[in-house]
Amino acid sequence: MSRRILVCPVCKSTDVELDTGGVSGKYFCKSCGYIGSYVLEMTEGEYEEMLKMEKIESEHKDEK
Repeated sequence: MSRRILVCPVCKSTDVELDTGGVSGKYFCKSCGYIGSYVLEMTEGEYEEMLKMEKIESEHKDEK
């Protein structure tokens, strides 16, 4: 079974942990400072696929 990872919805970093030790029920992103109850949870494979698709979309926008 693939390991599940938490992903920041703002900057897409995986450097996310429960804020205040989980007491608040919110997550904290060490990369961008996001604090909130919403994070993306996915497998490592899904994460890699998401990054690949965003790179393709970014390259496509640059061509226009």
